[in-house]
Amino acid sequence: MRLLSRLDFIFLLAIPAVSLLFGCKAEPKTIILKKADTKAVADVVVRKEVRSLAFGSCAQAEKPMPVLDVAIQQNPDLFIWLGDNVYGDSQDISILKKAYQTLGENPFFQRLDSATRLLATWDDHDYGWNDAGRHYPLKEASKEVFLDFWDDPRDAPRRQREGIYTSYLFDGGKQDVIVILLDTRTFRDDLVRSQSILLEGSQGFTYMADYEPHRNLDSTLLGSEQWRWLTKQLEVEADYRVIASSTQFGVEWNGYESWSNFPSEQRKMLQLLQEANQKTSRQIPTVFISGDVHYSEISKLPKLEGGADLNLYDVTASGVTSVWDFATKNSNRVAGPIMENNVGILQLGRPGKAQISAEIWDVSGQLRIEHSVLP
Repeated sequence: MRLLSRLDFIFLLAIPAVSLLFGCKAEPKTIILKKADTKAVADVVVRKEVRSLAFGSCAQAEKPMPVLDVAIQQNPDLFIWLGDNVYGDSQDISILKKAYQTLGENPFFQRLDSATRLLATWDDHDYGWNDAGRHYPLKEASKEVFLDFWDDPRDAPRRQREGIYTSYLFDGGKQDVIVILLDTRTFRDDLVRSQSILLEGSQGFTYMADYEPHRNLDSTLLGSEQWRWLTKQLEVEADYRVIASSTQFGVEWNGYESWSNFPSEQRKMLQLLQEANQKTSRQIPTVFISGDVHYSEISKLPKLEGGADLNLYDVTASGVTSVWDFATKNSNRVAGPIMENNVGILQLGRPGKAQISAEIWDVSGQLRIEHSVLP
């Protein structure tokens, strides 16, 4: 996995010998910028070109993961784990550690780890408890297990603060890509339980809503510190911006976990993106990626009332091993749902030609969705 050595100055070099020791490829040069820099900077800068990135979520560590081999065949420059990377739900942290150990020993995971660079955020089941938020009592212990497994160095920015949010700027010389990994668990307020609302999903299923949207405008999903950090990250200059959220950002309210349960936070994100367009030298093409739901779909966010159409899409790839019986209602859906095990790919246009194509590949190696999310 990605090993980053300790920093004494502004940057560090990934050491090939360390990579060989752990049986994976030598990492590219990595820089962690000091907070004293005056302009907006990412937490980590990597001297690496990114033209395509893969992503997925919801993996039961003990099961075969052949869809990861499908991802490898697409030769991505990165793979982003979007949460529920293991299922360790417990009040016993040793059970979570065992789940990660099992994932690390899974041959499908090992092949992926050897083939490309891995990044990760978490969702509820690798955070520690189903649908848990800021009151989960073992969140600090869970964080240490998470960061140790994903090989964050001891001086990594997200080891120095609460939560696991972070950002990477991939600087390929001709084209820069910023990847922002959000933490939708550590600071999230409790959800509002639904009062017996019956909804209609796909395949003729009806289901009871678990949750309703918060009516309190002060309710939070990301928390004040993460919002302050994110505001600066949206000002980082790049050719492309990818925002990774464990739960879906772009769906309409569907009774399950998503950003739609925190409408004030969803509006705040859209407003910040609109404001960031005024602060960067150009409008940075942006796409959200998400997981959680055990199927795949692409959603397009409606225009912000009173604002510009930001042309924002949320590409959901969920189900490395897990599947679900039906897809929830979602009037924002423009492609999908794909109910089989799947992974997502973003293909980024070459320098000077801004274009993002979103792909969903199923476990049999079939390209099921190909959709332009930046014409």
